[in-house]
Amino acid sequence: MIIESLLDTDLYKFTMMQCVLHQFPSAHVEYRFKCRTPGVSLVPYVDAIREEVAHLCSLRFTDDELAYLKSLRFIKPDFVDFLSLFHLKEKYVDIQTQGEELQISIKGPWLHTIMFEIPILAIVNETYFANRYPDLDWAEGRKRLKAKIDLMKSLPDNHLLAISDFGTRRRFSRVWQREVLETLIR
Repeated sequence: MIIESLLDTDLYKFTMMQCVLHQFPSAHVEYRFKCRTPGVSLVPYVDAIREEVAHLCSLRFTDDELAYLKSLRFIKPDFVDFLSLFHLKEKYVDIQTQGEELQISIKGPWLHTIMFEIPILAIVNETYFANRYPDLDWAEGRKRLKAKIDLMKSLPDNHLLAISDFGTRRRFSRVWQREVLETLIR
C-alpha cells in the first residue's frame, strides 16, 4: 500500500489540525481534486485509488507515533490524546469519474478531513506513476539527484542552505522520496 502511516504527511498538517481542534472544531470544509496536467487521464486508476483510500482510512496512530508527536515542543498533550482516538473516515471522500476526468471531493468537518489532502495527492501521484513508468531507471534518478546536490554544493554560501521537505503530495514514490531524503542527510 502507498500510505503505511498517518505520519506520512507534511508536518505542518499537524500544527494546522491542532489549531483546528482548538479554534475551529465545528467548521465544515470541502476539498476538490483537479488534475491540471493536460492530456492525462486518471480514470483507469480509479479502482486502485479507491482501494488505497480505503486502506488509508484503516490506519491509526501507533503508540510510537504518538510518542514522537508528543516529543515535539509545539504539539500539545490534549492534541496527542485526540490523535490517539483519531482515524480518517471514508464517508467524507467521494471518488467518481466523469468522462476522462477523475473527480475526488472531500467534504465534512475540517477536524476530520484535514489529514486527507496530502495522502490522497500522494496516492493519486504514485498510482499514476507506478502504472505509467513500471520499469524505473534508478541509476538515472540517482545520477540526476547527485547532479542537483553537486549544484547546490557549488553555490556560494551553500552552508547557509536549509532544506525542508514538502514533497509528499507530489512524490514519484515513497521509496524514492525516502532515498532522496536519506541522500540529502548524508
